[in-house]
Amino acid sequence: MTRSSAMTAKDKVVVVGGGPVGALAALYTARRGYQVEVYEFRDDPNGKQASEGKLALIPVTISDRGFRAVESAKVPGLIEDISHHSLPVHSRMVHSRDKNGDLKQTSMPYSSNGDCIHIMQRTSIGQRLLLALSKEPNAKVFFDHKLVACDLPSKTATFEDVKWRPQDGEHLESAENTKVTEHHSKDAGRTKSVTYDYIIGADGAHSAIRKHLMRETNVDYEQQFVDVLWCDFYLPPGPKGTRNLDETHLHVWPDKERVFIVLPEVDGSARGGMVAPVEEFQRLKEHPEELEAFFHTSYPGVIPDLLSAESAKEQFFRRDHLSLMSIKCGKIGWEDSCVLLGDSSHTMPPFYGMGMNTGLEDVRVLFEDFIDPAHRRDVYSSINTFCPKGVTKAYTNYRIPDVQTMTDIARWHFEELKEGVPGPAVIARKKIESELQKHAPSLDYVPMYSRIVFGHERFSVALRKDAKQKIMFAGVLATLCALCLAMLVQAGASLV
Repeated sequence: MTRSSAMTAKDKVVVVGGGPVGALAALYTARRGYQVEVYEFRDDPNGKQASEGKLALIPVTISDRGFRAVESAKVPGLIEDISHHSLPVHSRMVHSRDKNGDLKQTSMPYSSNGDCIHIMQRTSIGQRLLLALSKEPNAKVFFDHKLVACDLPSKTATFEDVKWRPQDGEHLESAENTKVTEHHSKDAGRTKSVTYDYIIGADGAHSAIRKHLMRETNVDYEQQFVDVLWCDFYLPPGPKGTRNLDETHLHVWPDKERVFIVLPEVDGSARGGMVAPVEEFQRLKEHPEELEAFFHTSYPGVIPDLLSAESAKEQFFRRDHLSLMSIKCGKIGWEDSCVLLGDSSHTMPPFYGMGMNTGLEDVRVLFEDFIDPAHRRDVYSSINTFCPKGVTKAYTNYRIPDVQTMTDIARWHFEELKEGVPGPAVIARKKIESELQKHAPSLDYVPMYSRIVFGHERFSVALRKDAKQKIMFAGVLATLCALCLAMLVQAGASLV
């Protein structure tokens, strides 16, 4: 049998969504020899500049989990390419005012070991994953295609070409296993129904695949909004491309119930995200003349050092004001033919920077921990079968507790960001934690942030360990207090 005929005999996988998670899932699939088709609602991002329109262009942070997932795709040069187009950041810089009203900056390292996160545009990592996918001979990508129907029992998905509008008399060519239905109304696009052996939903927080899954089976579903909105701001570079901000830091302006987050970018510019209560946004929309004063009070130094008052007002009213929400699903798979990955199965606020990383890790865990071992374990399972029996259920039972834990952690982290510079007690605790991590490795004492962002253990395990560490820390603190008290008593006795 030739290589091409063997490839034809293998299962066909359809991926709905061509963002970073969908593109990576397709890469894993293609590099294992299966046919894969990706259907993406948006236009082809490669070769195009990101638009400065209404839509938010929020940067993403890539942590060790994300890099490990990309590296496991085993595409030569891919991890180096992504690293080259990202910016390493080692610390958080908190901006505030001191007691005299002067601007103040406080650097807070992410790790005592020098670990860092990487910042880059979501479109940039998506472009690089799609370019890698385009080199796989058994992969196809269809842009401007919207999922309009999915019959899970018959394994058929129907897509509409949302950009193309057919004219009477045009000839349509049908691909293998594809039925094309023509519409000649000027209000309707061409649709095609595609059969598949397995379908992966990676189509984001408003997932169409998830909606069809919920129609087919009972799914416990929880959607919870954070009572704030997000507005995106573009902060241009300084003269001749110089930087207005320290590029080794992620910058934060905390102010009680609001925060301004700025992520530097490779080209010297930066992206800012204004997070404030819904009623605050409404008030500023009704009273635009108050916007500049609001920035001076809540985010001191942003105007005019990073952004002119005119640009801030123009962007505030032009950009979308996004709701931030979390989504949990009690079921993220159906039989052995459908699974949800990324934001379609778990949506979290951006405050921990782990949304995309968790989605990329979904892909690695599904393939490396479940699909691949199942093929090695079951000698009777055909290598042409993409997903051996029971794998989808096993993966979902394993993964759901972890992604739901991470969703909760992301929500909790907003409180820390709003707090800004911790008080003396918290700073002392972090210092002791750092010393325990460095000098008592046998205790396995690792700060929660490091476990999540720079580690690879399950999120649910990390949370349980953190709970035990809090008990351990209380014991260490009690011991230190007892020692100090004993020393004071001894010192007092020697003076008598």
